[in-house]
Amino acid sequence: MKRTGNLFAAFTAFPNLLNAYYKARKGTRRNQETGFFFLNLEAELFQLQEELLQLTYQPQPYRYFQIYDPKERTISVAAFRDRVVHHALVNVLEPVYERIFIYDSYATRKGKGNHLALLRAQQMIRIHPLFLKSDVDKYFDSISQERLMEIIAHKIKDAQLLDITARIIRNGGHRGLGLPIGNLTSQFFANVYLNELDYFVKHQLKGKYYIRYMDDFVLFEPDRRTLKSHLTAIQYFLADSLQLQLKPSATFINSSANGLTFLGKRIFPQAIRIARPNLLRMTRKMKNREEEYKEGTISEEDFLASMNSYWACLAFGDTYGLRKKLASS
Repeated sequence: MKRTGNLFAAFTAFPNLLNAYYKARKGTRRNQETGFFFLNLEAELFQLQEELLQLTYQPQPYRYFQIYDPKERTISVAAFRDRVVHHALVNVLEPVYERIFIYDSYATRKGKGNHLALLRAQQMIRIHPLFLKSDVDKYFDSISQERLMEIIAHKIKDAQLLDITARIIRNGGHRGLGLPIGNLTSQFFANVYLNELDYFVKHQLKGKYYIRYMDDFVLFEPDRRTLKSHLTAIQYFLADSLQLQLKPSATFINSSANGLTFLGKRIFPQAIRIARPNLLRMTRKMKNREEEYKEGTISEEDFLASMNSYWACLAFGDTYGLRKKLASS
């Protein structure tokens, strides 16, 4: 694989840092930290630029909070100035990796996403009705930071950029393992890490009909024997090369007659429906939001924003009858 260098100047260039600031500001709540950065924008960016150029930049500790949707997760929040650096780094690395990512990797990529992944999986299930479905057990917590840096260095030869990248990666996790959930760089590097699996499946196993969305993946083949053989090979590759394991409860071989559960939907050759656990969770949230609005604990603006997002999710797939039923209830 040809290595890419001479990225550090583009990474530390003021226009890139300014662009990264605008990206980091989107969706960020206004608080004292972001307000101070905005009021002193030029000075803050020049200070960041100087720290990066002199390799004195050190990311600050994360702040953490818990969410329960549907299971408990620890979300890590980087300091705002660090989020600017994250965006600046992805700005220069993303074009490099977009040229080598496989077509059927859909998470956190421009022009891809959840809906296209579902439609592509439906196309594949029409060709081969048998599939292997799995995901990686405790994926973000299990990523080896040392192995990740080896993978990145295999493509990027810019020593200064690798130095900053390593500082960002090693700022999170525990004892050399893990990427903090909730950061742009974590999502990007998680895709880079499992690109190794993508290449193994496509080039070693010759898996033509394979799709991945972060650590969820599906492989389609015409017979069970091939899928069983591929499963064994994938398990060995993940353990040996990436220090990962598949989640036993989420790993199985099945057929299209029973439907493929993928990204919260049930996929059949001629229909895409919402998976029942996701439907129950969504309708419960909708009822809770309605009660909160009636009690006056949330504003009309927040209520409408929440409901519109739920209805947008419900609108994808073959859900007309379901939406009609919910609207009349």
